[in-house]
Amino acid sequence: MNLRFSAQTGFILFTVLLAAFTCAPVWAVEYFINQDGSGHVYTASLMTELLRGNSFVKEVFAFNSLTFPNSSGHWLLVFLLFLVSPFTATKILMTFTYLGIVAGAGWLRWQTVGREGVETAMLVGAAAGFNWLWLLGFYNFNIGVIGFAFTVGLYFVWREKMNWRRCLVLSALLVVVYLSHIISFGILAGSICLLSVFVPFEKLKKTLLWTLPAFLPVVPMLIIYRSLSESGGGDFAPVWRYLSDPFSPLSWLNQFRGADLFVLISRKTLPFTDLNSNLLAVFAPGLWLAGTVVCLAAATWIYLRRSGRDSLQKQVPFALIYALFILIVMFAPDDFSWQHGGIMRERFLLCSFLIFVPLFRLDRSVWLKRSAHFMLACVIVFQTLALWEYSLAADKTAREFLSAGRAVPEKTKIASVVVVEDGVRFHLTPAGQLNNYFGIGRDVLVWDNYEMGHYLFPVVAKNPADRRFVFDLTRNNVFPLNDPTVNLAEKLANLDSILAEHNDKIETMLVWGSEPRIEAVVKKYFAEEPIFQNGQVRLYRRRESN
Repeated sequence: MNLRFSAQTGFILFTVLLAAFTCAPVWAVEYFINQDGSGHVYTASLMTELLRGNSFVKEVFAFNSLTFPNSSGHWLLVFLLFLVSPFTATKILMTFTYLGIVAGAGWLRWQTVGREGVETAMLVGAAAGFNWLWLLGFYNFNIGVIGFAFTVGLYFVWREKMNWRRCLVLSALLVVVYLSHIISFGILAGSICLLSVFVPFEKLKKTLLWTLPAFLPVVPMLIIYRSLSESGGGDFAPVWRYLSDPFSPLSWLNQFRGADLFVLISRKTLPFTDLNSNLLAVFAPGLWLAGTVVCLAAATWIYLRRSGRDSLQKQVPFALIYALFILIVMFAPDDFSWQHGGIMRERFLLCSFLIFVPLFRLDRSVWLKRSAHFMLACVIVFQTLALWEYSLAADKTAREFLSAGRAVPEKTKIASVVVVEDGVRFHLTPAGQLNNYFGIGRDVLVWDNYEMGHYLFPVVAKNPADRRFVFDLTRNNVFPLNDPTVNLAEKLANLDSILAEHNDKIETMLVWGSEPRIEAVVKKYFAEEPIFQNGQVRLYRRRESN
């Protein structure tokens, strides 16, 4: 009894300390800003105003189909905005989506293997949870991934004992994951289908009879999604963005590196240092996570040799799913054009770490277990330090940027042009979408929210021309000056063309940072002198002649 109490207490203490250590940077500052998350919270604010019948918002924006995926995080933000500030809502969503991945990994291990190795699984979740999809604020996808982990864990236990009640629960979970993100739903649906056929033959018919009906509520939603995607984004065309030459080994190396999900801070530096060297890539978290997988796989191989292959027979479908995910990460296209969203391989990479959790065995290899734990701990510490540096820098940027809010008048339509001196240290640029906060809780229409340029989100611009304007603007209004992958001249020419055609839509222009060529383009359409200035942030009125 005392031993059980001690083990339970130790597990609870381990969980609390892990959560406190990893999430502290999010809560330690007043303004934790994530790039895409800023747009999400503004969209949630627009959803609230549309529900209230705000005529200023309804003139330009409308709800998308209520059955459209990529919306669960937005609705959760709508609820939170009734209770807390936008900045607190962001912190809550960041904490929930991170700890949800950690808990999902532990849950999946517990359901598929048992108590053994749960702490290791949670460490895998904690290390993999520190990814730039999370840091950017991809709430919907991350909620879908959490749903994926918990649903697969449940179904693994239920599949041989399915009944109508479990069919209804499974159906509800599939709907929730579908409404979160289409890719997380596809990953879950494929995993469920594969798990359903890996049952004893005499139970296969019953399993399928109670599993397949669970998908029925999603079918009409998929039909609606297909219709909207055809009208809103055109044809699906696969694009390999890193594979310039399929016959070049270097090009394939770029293809594999391009899927690295764990670059919160540049591979050429270390947190809180000014170091800049390619040699520092040896500390890259993705490399250490790969080493962890190797250690866990080696320990599992030793276990199989000593215990026999039959000991992991139930884990065969997980091995097949994992292998499929890795093949997709390595060889699949990055997306099917930006209009349909992007970043596909990285999403499969995150799910591959979760689906790997049921596979490893450590009880026959103490040193491999310790090595894996050491590497996971190094990743968690490194990424937490990187998050601390980012958090402090984002808070400082937000304080200066948001000072312009008091000078932004009501009933105005605003956009921003952001100049970033160092656009490569972190994977994201918090100033890139900070403009969105000026529209929350106010009658201020913010154009540079990229979500309004797609058909992929719960609120869309009503006019297709406005949607195209937002899409083009948000791809050309942020200028990282030291990023060698950005063609500054081409981007500047695009911005000039966009403003020449659409500057009448923008009454107030916010400029962050300074670069003479960029400012010269802005001042062709906006007043020479700002109406507000504080440090790097300035507000300009549109020229009357335009």
